[in-house]
Amino acid sequence: MRRFPNLNEFFVHHEDVRRANGFGPRTTPPAEEAALFANLARAPWFLSRRLHGVGLDLVWAGTDKVIRARRGQPTARLYGLPGELIMFLFGRRDAADVEITGSSQAIEAVQRTSFGM
Repeated sequence: MRRFPNLNEFFVHHEDVRRANGFGPRTTPPAEEAALFANLARAPWFLSRRLHGVGLDLVWAGTDKVIRARRGQPTARLYGLPGELIMFLFGRRDAADVEITGSSQAIEAVQRTSFGM
């Protein structure tokens, strides 16, 4: 049980320190990206629980892997590498390298939502 939240926490806090000191995102090994994406799939509803009135899909950029975080219409899609998706959903919106697509209503809802623990 500890590995699930610890991977997310250690990843986010490590990236917080790197990015705050101007180092930018690190290159994450494929196995770690896969583990981070698997963690996203475990409870995407929790990290997106403050988003209301629209759906949210999490898309691993460059792959066909998609996680439905919230059901609803219209639906926004958040594209990025798994680590960047986690950064965004942990409330590091400005530091996360993600792209939001969808209707203007869905995008606005995602942009005004306070994500995080």
